[in-house]
Amino acid sequence: MKDDLFDLPVKIGGVEFKNPFMVASGPTVKWISQLEQAEREGWAAASIKQTFNPRPYLNFDPRYRWLKKEKLHTFTAEYRLSMEEGLRLMEEGRKRCKELILIANYSYVKGDLEGWQEAAIRFEAAGAHMLEINFCCPNMSFNVDLSSPETKEARPSSGASMGQDERSVRLVIEKTREVTRLPLIAKITPEGGRIAEVSYVAFEAGVSAVSSVANRLGIPPIDIWNYKKPIYNLQGQNTMGCLSGPWIKPLALRDVFEIRNRVGPAPVIIGTGGVASMEDAVEMMMCGADVIGVCTETMLSGFSFLGKWMGSLKDYMKKMGFQTYRDFRDLLLQEIKPATELTLWAGYAQVDPEKCSSCGLCVEIGHCNAIVMTDEAASIDSKLCHGCSTCIDICPQKAILMTEQR
Repeated sequence: MKDDLFDLPVKIGGVEFKNPFMVASGPTVKWISQLEQAEREGWAAASIKQTFNPRPYLNFDPRYRWLKKEKLHTFTAEYRLSMEEGLRLMEEGRKRCKELILIANYSYVKGDLEGWQEAAIRFEAAGAHMLEINFCCPNMSFNVDLSSPETKEARPSSGASMGQDERSVRLVIEKTREVTRLPLIAKITPEGGRIAEVSYVAFEAGVSAVSSVANRLGIPPIDIWNYKKPIYNLQGQNTMGCLSGPWIKPLALRDVFEIRNRVGPAPVIIGTGGVASMEDAVEMMMCGADVIGVCTETMLSGFSFLGKWMGSLKDYMKKMGFQTYRDFRDLLLQEIKPATELTLWAGYAQVDPEKCSSCGLCVEIGHCNAIVMTDEAASIDSKLCHGCSTCIDICPQKAILMTEQR
């Protein structure tokens, strides 16, 4: 029965995932015990922690913060695996995880192409089922480029700096394709706003899938009364952080939507970013994703929630009449219209005086002159109301609703 719960197959480059959920590369896939736990909890695949050859110039113990109110996860310093550590993890994972698909996630930080080829050859020999070439990590050269542009020419480009450049991405993929038959995944950065174009080139160059990466490099909240003190514990300076978590889901959906519209229906897309529920995963698939990568939620909650997600997903599909994930993949592509094609109906907001508490919040709306407070309740002039809906959203009593004007 448990096996049936997790059965919803997806295929990437000839490799069959038993369901569309994978643990995305990150802090929860750097130990063998984490891989074993992911397998026990029903995950189809895991992309191991980012591996570098040689060890990167930025490599520290991690500094994280989970800002619950903002639903924002941020980190500055982070530890990456050396090539030898990554290879050992892959070899041990293949010995001890019999069903979990293991994906090598790696980068190379020198200017030549041979290092990329070497990493592919060695990970294939170590038993990787697939290779995920990392063109996205924002806390490597991209962090340095933004924070101190004058140092850009002093060291080779990597991570999100490289991942915005089609030529570099194409060259790495083509050179990698020469030395391995394993399916390739290109993990593409959204920084620079060119994720769809770079993904298109990656498919042209020979990858079996692209993985979107919603993480953005940004400045996390700062205490304005003590602005020199960073929000991170055990860290002495402020710096940009890699921002992830549920807040980023709208941007992540856009990334997948743009990629799918650019590459067409056939290529495989792995969607990541802000997925914290079954509903989030369905939204991602409706925008074009075949597989869902989850990282932040596994950091906060472990791996066991997948069973609940799969149960809810199966129930949802049954109620909607969907047989496979392809039945609802891409459904939003035709529904999301450009602004030039929008249809707007005339209408106005109305107050239910029985529910109104006369709190006055709606009267304070700065862009509206249609609402006044009477002795009994708020009142809205239908001739002045433009139907924007702000009053509906801020009313604590749910006393306002919209009336369509025919």
